[in-house]
Amino acid sequence: MPLVPSSTKHVVLGTAGHIDHGKTALVRALTGTDTDRLKEEKERGISIELGFARLTLPSGASVGIVDVPGHERFVRTMLAGAAGIDVVLLVVAADEGVMPQTREHVDIVTLLGSRAGVVALTKADLVGAEELELAREDVEEYLRGTALEGAAIVPVSSVTGSGLDELVARIDALVASVEERRPGRTARLPIDRAFTLAGHGTVVTGTLWSGSIGQGDTLALYPSGRETRVRSVHVHGEPVERAEAGQRTAVGLHGVPKDSVARGDTLGTPGALHVTHMLDARLSLARGARPLGNRTRVHFHLGTSETLARVVVLDRELLVPGEDGLVQMRLEGPVVAEAGDRFVVRSYSPVTTIGGGRVIAATPGRHARMKEDVLGALAVLEEGSAEDVAVQEVHRAGIQGARAADLTGAAGVTTDGVLEGLVADGRLVRVGDRVLTPGRLAELTDRCKEVLGAFATSSPLAWGMSTEELRGKLAKKLDRGLLDAVLAALERDGLVTRRVGMVRWGAAEVTLPPEQARVADAIEARLLDAGAAPPSLDELRNDIASRDFDTIVRLLAETGRLVKVTSAMVFHPRALDELRAKVAAHFRAHEKLGVAEFKDLAGVSRKHAIPILEFLDREGTTTRAGDHRTKGRRAP
Repeated sequence: MPLVPSSTKHVVLGTAGHIDHGKTALVRALTGTDTDRLKEEKERGISIELGFARLTLPSGASVGIVDVPGHERFVRTMLAGAAGIDVVLLVVAADEGVMPQTREHVDIVTLLGSRAGVVALTKADLVGAEELELAREDVEEYLRGTALEGAAIVPVSSVTGSGLDELVARIDALVASVEERRPGRTARLPIDRAFTLAGHGTVVTGTLWSGSIGQGDTLALYPSGRETRVRSVHVHGEPVERAEAGQRTAVGLHGVPKDSVARGDTLGTPGALHVTHMLDARLSLARGARPLGNRTRVHFHLGTSETLARVVVLDRELLVPGEDGLVQMRLEGPVVAEAGDRFVVRSYSPVTTIGGGRVIAATPGRHARMKEDVLGALAVLEEGSAEDVAVQEVHRAGIQGARAADLTGAAGVTTDGVLEGLVADGRLVRVGDRVLTPGRLAELTDRCKEVLGAFATSSPLAWGMSTEELRGKLAKKLDRGLLDAVLAALERDGLVTRRVGMVRWGAAEVTLPPEQARVADAIEARLLDAGAAPPSLDELRNDIASRDFDTIVRLLAETGRLVKVTSAMVFHPRALDELRAKVAAHFRAHEKLGVAEFKDLAGVSRKHAIPILEFLDREGTTTRAGDHRTKGRRAP
């Protein structure tokens, strides 16, 4: 089957309304598609799962329809479908008017930020003209103050077909007015269905929120992070080259068992999305909800995911209907979230929709309540310029800095140009792939000086500190590249000296006190005299009585005045140089070197020959081949 090219504008229309008000029948009348596909749905005459159809409009635009269940037991399924819609088709039966799930569905689409919608006043053939007008007035009055206030109300009959043409025309006009989704570079597909299909393996579906997905792309399943390859991409049942933001999309995944992916997961660009157990947000309470106290437990819905959460109210004691406030959602399960995402909360028990809001920060730290600095920082994130938000988020990241890629979703900085401008102005500093404020970079530099200086004072007989130990003392999971850049700057200024894996405060040379200097000289002299057959460390320790023996041996090894061949045996560097020269001379005349030959060559017993040969193997002077050695890649 040939691939179908994508159209230029992609819009998803979602139904909403009370059970048995005719949503599925209306979709069938408009598209010819019966979205009730399950046997139980057919038997009970109600929608249980999400249904999907395509509507081709008079303008030529193609709209994806998501038909949601109306029964109160399936509101969580409705939420999964409503997450990606651009246009709302509210269905109200003329013979019943506004009902409980009408209200809850309207609350949900309002809380999710929907602004485009039309009302279908269904079953118009079952009532008279006067009753129909009363139903219209009832709906119009109810919608005041909601996202659908002022929406066109079109009487229709799915049985006779009356009003359908006008409804389609209204939908076409709305679709033309809807602002197209910004595609972005990051693919993000909240999954609302997962199933297996012969020839395609595991298939996931959803509305593509951002980016694009094409055959052969490598993507990741969140929150697990498991990577997979795209086998196929379909839009409205047709294979396409690429699915674009705003399209209802089905993606065949390579090597993913069906039981390892489910509704609530997200398919997206590897490493680009944020999985969080906590987020900052502005929360509004729905009409008719009860006041919300601090640490109230709720059901939290974002995209197609659902988890339990505690609401920490940050800026007041109690959040009441008609107000909105700053909160921190502490989630009991992982959620993929980005700044700007809309969410809905439902009461813990009984489960009803009580509020919703917008994510301000997707990866915050834990906040204390009623703190001016916290509230001020959130105000910047919510209302400040992109530049102010970026600087604040980078400062909040501390001396570890922030990855530029992490700022795009977590703080809402959407363009590289913002960061480039801030770096050019000196408000931020780039170090590799990290971004810091100048103050945080100075703080990190000062901490390096402090830790290295303290180590030099407390360990005067050590050459220096391992860079990994320093990294661990500075910050948890400090980026190695960032630390390397800071140490390189300190080295250029003459403040530190570096060797492989080590760093020292001050100059390279260590000046030992007179007593320790005598011990060091005695150790070095003994090893030089012993040549290729030095005493063991235990023997040296007994001969040279000093409580600082082990510390001095470590220092001599770190400064190259002796070489540790094994944990119990050290050599003078000159002795090893002489052995290397003898081995090189041997290989000029021979291809192989046996243990017995090496013993004769070096003038040592097997006790020393084996450790020396193994050391020469490790450094590449020799290469072991069975019972023999051959010339190594680093042989002199």
